[in-house]
Amino acid sequence: MKKHLVLFFVIFSALSYSQSVIQSKFPTDNQKKLIDKFIDVCGYNESLMKTANLLLFRKSIQYENGKSFEILNKEEKKIILDRIRLNYSRKNKLYFDFMNLTEKNLIDLIKFYDENSNLKSSNYIFSSDIIIHNLDNEISIEVNKILKEKSTK
Repeated sequence: MKKHLVLFFVIFSALSYSQSVIQSKFPTDNQKKLIDKFIDVCGYNESLMKTANLLLFRKSIQYENGKSFEILNKEEKKIILDRIRLNYSRKNKLYFDFMNLTEKNLIDLIKFYDENSNLKSSNYIFSSDIIIHNLDNEISIEVNKILKEKSTK
């Protein structure tokens, strides 16, 4: 029993010691300018809203007893999409989403979209797991707010 206790203590100590503090960084002024240019060149906001619409559609359908039904009406979906659009219209939000890209990566992405202008019209955007995850979470929060409001009426 002592051996197990000692082993547990050693493992626990090693794991707790290995935890580190996450350093947050902020984009430089040059990165901000490049992010602004990238967002404009690729039609990011329009594509992001189309993605938000698809995610919202998925979250607004619920299955129960083998049947599906919508838990949100058109007006409620519009309210949610307007809130998401407002959140993502703030520059700081977009800077945060792209701050992990280097200036070279941003320049390469801008060049890629400049050389392939058909991508903007077809709404193909550069996206990361973080962006989609954050968007999905925000939509979930908004859906839950609406459902909570409906249940209290």
